[in-house]
Amino acid sequence: MPMRLAVEADSYWKMPFDYGLRPLLREEVSLIIVSVKKSSMRSSLLRNTLVHVIASLPLLLTAYEYLTGTLPVVLDRHLVIRFGAAGLAFLVASFTITPISILTGSPTLKPIRRPLGVYGFCYIALHLLAYAWLSNYFEWDLILRDIGERRAMSAGLLAFALLIPLALTSTNGWQKRLGRRWKALHRLVYFAVPLSILHYFWLERDIRDWVLVYLAVVVLLFIIRVPAIRHAIAHRRQHSQMTVGGNKDAG
Repeated sequence: MPMRLAVEADSYWKMPFDYGLRPLLREEVSLIIVSVKKSSMRSSLLRNTLVHVIASLPLLLTAYEYLTGTLPVVLDRHLVIRFGAAGLAFLVASFTITPISILTGSPTLKPIRRPLGVYGFCYIALHLLAYAWLSNYFEWDLILRDIGERRAMSAGLLAFALLIPLALTSTNGWQKRLGRRWKALHRLVYFAVPLSILHYFWLERDIRDWVLVYLAVVVLLFIIRVPAIRHAIAHRRQHSQMTVGGNKDAG
């Protein structure tokens, strides 16, 4: 008898789920999931838009100077420096995304890593174009002699050559075609970034403050990527999360 009463009581409490509550809860959960997905899509769209707007600023500024007649007389040096600085900034910004994800434990910024890298490559290509066209008028003898005589040019050209396959295979299609080889190929950025900073360091003789800032940032980013340090950061983050969760439960 007691067992029968227990079964009836259990059936009684399950009745609301059988008579409409279960579908209602399922619908509520679905709405919550859709709402979270929409919020994630909005934030992703906002991040991507912000990246595109910031990336267009050097070109917009150059167009504004052209339309208003405020471009400097020494145009070649002006554009070579502007496009080179923009390219290096976007390249280093792309290189920071993985370390930030390691530190925070969140992949939120990973979708913008690729556009940052592509914009970096495009501005470095414009930097090289301005050097070859405006500074040397495509006089290949002058360009080759400059590369042979100035080590900064050799370092910069090698960095650009390493970035070419990364830019060409940056699409999802190439990522699927190459599979595991895609990651191995894109590790070329570990050489391209230091070479770019070395190019900047050897090129700028007078003001090296920004070069040293970039150097310090990149060294720190490399340290965070070291597997032992990455695992230590992840372990510490998990331990702190467990501590916070334990404190909440105790409270």
